[in-house]
Amino acid sequence: MRWGVRALTGVVFMIEAVLFDIGDTLIHFDRSHPRRLLTAAVRPVHEQIVSSGFPAPDLGSYEKVVWNRIVRSFLWARVRRRDVDLVRTLGAVHRRLGIPLSGDKLTDVMATCAGTIGEFLHTDPQAEPVVRALHSAGFRLAIVSNVFLPGAAVDGALRMAGLFEYFATRIYASDVGYRKPQKGIFRLALRRLNVEPARAIYVGDHLRNDIHGASRVGMCTAWLAARGSTASGRRGPDYVIRELSQLLPILQVG
Repeated sequence: MRWGVRALTGVVFMIEAVLFDIGDTLIHFDRSHPRRLLTAAVRPVHEQIVSSGFPAPDLGSYEKVVWNRIVRSFLWARVRRRDVDLVRTLGAVHRRLGIPLSGDKLTDVMATCAGTIGEFLHTDPQAEPVVRALHSAGFRLAIVSNVFLPGAAVDGALRMAGLFEYFATRIYASDVGYRKPQKGIFRLALRRLNVEPARAIYVGDHLRNDIHGASRVGMCTAWLAARGSTASGRRGPDYVIRELSQLLPILQVG
């Protein structure tokens, strides 16, 4: 455990746990080609359908049906303040197409998509060294992330990045049903870590989802801000960092 200081208040807390966002914090996602990303994500599912002898449209037609369903699911999820569950969405598509592939079997297939989406992922070069240093220093580590891929697929991406072994606690919005900045997703992670909010720091790049959300449950926060960005609003971050390595001196590691 290390001592951390709340930069805005001057109050000192003993920080026991560090919780991270994934997207644009530990791993950067190329969102410039969303349809190509979708194709890469659902390709293993389509291949499983074909190899199993189920009636299926060609990949392009299958992708189009899935894309339309995801757009509708995404809009409805925003209304309900939930995240899109890709497994459930694909299950609905399959029922419409008369394809008996859903549930656990579909989840197992989706777990293989990490390899096919690898070209769209770029691990921050500081992620593994920083996370390793925190782990070695005795901090409890966790992931809390808004993702639409099933947890097994995100786990695969973490393995590719060399990060999976450090995070025994991983909370994905697609699995638990609610998303940041809702308090519940942060509280769930804290319960699994068995740590009080004031003894945890959350690290993320999104002011509303990450910083404001974590602050509302009483956590210390570190905003990984793009260069030139400034914080605004009542719930500003306790720390502003421009790169992950700046987290280590805050927590007196190294």
